[in-house]
Parts: sequence; C-alpha cells; structure tokens
Amino acid sequence: MVRQLIAAHIRPERACVLVGLSKSSWHYQPKPRQDSELRQLIHDLARQYPRRGYRFIHALLVRTGAKINKKHVRRLWREEGLTVKPKVARKIRTGSSIPMQAEYPDHVWTGVDSVSSR
Repeated sequence: MVRQLIAAHIRPERACVLVGLSKSSWHYQPKPRQDSELRQLIHDLARQYPRRGYRFIHALLVRTGAKINKKHVRRLWREEGLTVKPKVARKIRTGSSIPMQAEYPDHVWTGVDSVSSR
C-alpha cells in the first residue's frame, strides 16, 4: 500500500502514517549475517562430540573466545538439523527364538516382581 501511495506522489512519511506503518519499518534494510564459518565450526564440534548438545557446543565456543549468544547457537543448531543421537537400547537375547511364556498362574518369568504389579 505504501508503494502505491508513493507512486501516487505522496511523501513516504505521510504514506506510512496513512497505512499505519512506522517509518522505521519502511526504511529498515536487513543486514545479512555471515554465519558460514560459525556453522562449519559448529558442525565440526558436533562431529567431534556426537553425544553433546548445543549448550555444550556454546560453552566450547565461548571458551575459545567467540562472542556468541546461546540462543544464536541454538538457532543455527536447529537450522542445520543437528540433533543428539539417542542411545539405542539393546535387546536382551535369551537364546531362544520363541517368546517366553508363563507356565502357570503367578509364574514370574519377565524379571519384574509380581508383587509390585498388584
């Protein structure tokens, strides 16, 4: 709307007032961030410490002297799709391929105490 009003020869400040837009929003020019080096550093640290999250990586970056906010590290961490790999629970192998079954009522065969489930 502001562009159309300016095209109709209305001053930009007046057009912003008419539309209800602040002048600072109209004149705002975003500054692109140069995060490529930081992203690469975060990737390298994530590969080096696969069981650690963005907080640990932020602490390492601060320790090396980088002036960076924890929220910025978290935003980059999420944008890059980095996650902490969950530990895989290993199955207990019993040696038989058929599932174990109780032989009679109240037979404890799962390793869980039958008294605690009552």
